[in-house]
Amino acid sequence: MAQGAWTFSGNSTPTWAEIIGAYRELDEVHTGATLQVIGADDNGQPIHLFVLHDGSGASPDSIRATGKRILWVTNAIHAGEPDGVDASLLLARALLHSDQYMGLLAHTAVCIVPIYNVSGAQQRNTHTRANQTGPEEYGFRANALNLDLNRDLIKADSRNTRTLLESLVHWDPDLYFETHVSNGADHQYVMELLTTHPDRLEAPLQDFLKDRLKPELFAWMEQRGLLMCPYFETRADHPEQGLEGFLDGPRYSSGHAGLRQRIGILSETHMLKPYADRVNATFQLQLATLAVMDRHGEDLAKARAEAGKVVASARTFGFNYRLDTIAVEQLRWKGYKAGYKPSAVSGKPRLFYDRDQPTDTVVPWMDHFVPSLVLTKPKAYLIPQAWRRVIDRLHWEGVPMERILERTVVNVEVQRIGDLRTTSNPYEGHHLHSEVATTSERTTWEAQPGDVLIPMGHATDRLVMEILEPRANDSFFAWGFFDSVLQQKEWFSRYVFEDIAAAMLQADPALRQELEQRKADDPAFAADPWQQLYWVYQRSPHFEPGFRRYPVLRIVD
Repeated sequence: MAQGAWTFSGNSTPTWAEIIGAYRELDEVHTGATLQVIGADDNGQPIHLFVLHDGSGASPDSIRATGKRILWVTNAIHAGEPDGVDASLLLARALLHSDQYMGLLAHTAVCIVPIYNVSGAQQRNTHTRANQTGPEEYGFRANALNLDLNRDLIKADSRNTRTLLESLVHWDPDLYFETHVSNGADHQYVMELLTTHPDRLEAPLQDFLKDRLKPELFAWMEQRGLLMCPYFETRADHPEQGLEGFLDGPRYSSGHAGLRQRIGILSETHMLKPYADRVNATFQLQLATLAVMDRHGEDLAKARAEAGKVVASARTFGFNYRLDTIAVEQLRWKGYKAGYKPSAVSGKPRLFYDRDQPTDTVVPWMDHFVPSLVLTKPKAYLIPQAWRRVIDRLHWEGVPMERILERTVVNVEVQRIGDLRTTSNPYEGHHLHSEVATTSERTTWEAQPGDVLIPMGHATDRLVMEILEPRANDSFFAWGFFDSVLQQKEWFSRYVFEDIAAAMLQADPALRQELEQRKADDPAFAADPWQQLYWVYQRSPHFEPGFRRYPVLRIVD
């Protein structure tokens, strides 16, 4: 095909069956291309992977044996955003047919998930993306479980996510690329670039992202006349009032990628640009990424390996990052003049952008995040075997673990859950906890045969701590995996325990004094006989020891 063929036109996107059929045809014709099934969607339909390997073999071992790097591309995690579906098919054809581009496979293999959210893609419609210009039909954001799959990476509720996690462990790609369409403010840029935030990367990868990857991606797009800006959130109504970067936590694919010493790239085309322009911009950003890998593949591999060593040897990690509002830069901005006019719905002022008045200015830009919590790494974690959902997910992540073979007494740090906040409405199938407070004490514990030990000292250490430390924002505790420990199971009859409590207070003058002091300090407590009785009950041998005791134990020496 001629070079001019590598441009997308039109305003339609294939169905799931059509796109898989197109990749199957490429598989049948080219020895350097393989279509395979890697798992399933929650609706039972297969999730496919198309591997461009230039004849080196369609397995990660055979690809690595040739010294190649691996680029992984996931499309349609939000199936209503199909730009990457068409761009990736264009990319596959260009790499297989074009003398200009096939050289990009000399040092890199490309793994393409044609459509990840299969069940969402099969809910084709014309209306659910109210803010989006084209294509004529598209899929739905959520999958068959009505889950947003780009909020599921850490908790892995969906069958889709299990497929992706296990595949990423198996293939261990060097860069992760995911295709999206943005929402938000109007502006002149066709592409917004989101990457794993550098503040959440170890220094070797942070340097590669800042010094190599980002500058070269922006230069490639600029040379082709494609305007690209950083992915942003507005500080107020519109961009000229200030912008801030986006911190991608572990629930997001790019944030999760950083926990595996992998940079995640999200192409976020602008929703109001014509569909063909968005597809072509995505295609060019994919080519730009391949060009960086072709030039700097060895440096990327070295940065990943060094980052893994940093994680394995680190003594502490930061969590729950917050925007540093003191660190303000100036960002060049090409937007449209924003204004207000009466709303036809409410009659109140409403925001609008005047595309007849483009702007070229600078705006305040905040994109530095700092941890609000720093935790020391334990020697290991001990997970009682009863918590199978947690153990299974760590296994899907490829986390090193050992089964306890015989009863073993270990020194542990036990955490108890104190105050917390819980959402009143469910979010992605969970009532999220936040602002979790804990207390801890050191004791001995008898591990049972079948319990699981998670030793530290590996490249997965930070991932493990994000999952298992209850105060981390995206921990399994925060997502409600341990909610059963928050419910007290045994209680008492007041008339029976009154006599027990009286005997306790008579036998323990210090306890009596503590109770009297509490009543003196807290009039509401002093006026509530139930609270006083329960206070004594909590300090009695009858109070259940497992209440609010976090089941995962930190082995400290």
